[in-house]
Amino acid sequence: MKTRLILASLLTLVSFSLFAQEEKAPVKKYGFKSAIVKLTTDMMGQVVESVAYIDDYGAKECQKTKMSIPGMGDIESGSIMKDGKAWSVNYTMKQVQEVDLSATQQINFLELTDELKKKYNIQEVGTEKFLDKECAVYTLETEAQGLKAKVKAWLYKGLTIKSETEVSGMKIVAAATEFKEDAMVLPQVFDVPKF
Repeated sequence: MKTRLILASLLTLVSFSLFAQEEKAPVKKYGFKSAIVKLTTDMMGQVVESVAYIDDYGAKECQKTKMSIPGMGDIESGSIMKDGKAWSVNYTMKQVQEVDLSATQQINFLELTDELKKKYNIQEVGTEKFLDKECAVYTLETEAQGLKAKVKAWLYKGLTIKSETEVSGMKIVAAATEFKEDAMVLPQVFDVPKF
């Protein structure tokens, strides 16, 4: 059970690292105004379903995740990012915590600098179609809370729609199963809950 909680925490870190926006970066993170993306993540056989909501070119993002943990039941959690701030939300336990974005790995792929490429060992390794979208494929290395991760990411207009992450001998594969570009996203999706 402890391993599953660590994996859930790691999933949150990976989500923040791939979706978080740099504080000094322009608001435009993605090459589309809005989207709704359904994702499936496989963490060593534990399958997690998520839905990501994006608006204002990435200035507002919300990702809601559902997973079943043996002995604990179903857990619904998520992350909300807007106005240069981020929150981690546990809807099941009714807890909200503001997250320090400066402590996460934050990359805006639309504006990669030589400094970021060097810092995270980012390499563009080609292009590939995924979900009928032409994606740029990158490899990179990140570190969060002492854990080093190697990531291969498929990006469509700056958004990761597929990734393979190796960390501490574990492999995490995340892939979009549905992608609705320029979708109507309701503003209340980005409201931070007050439990």
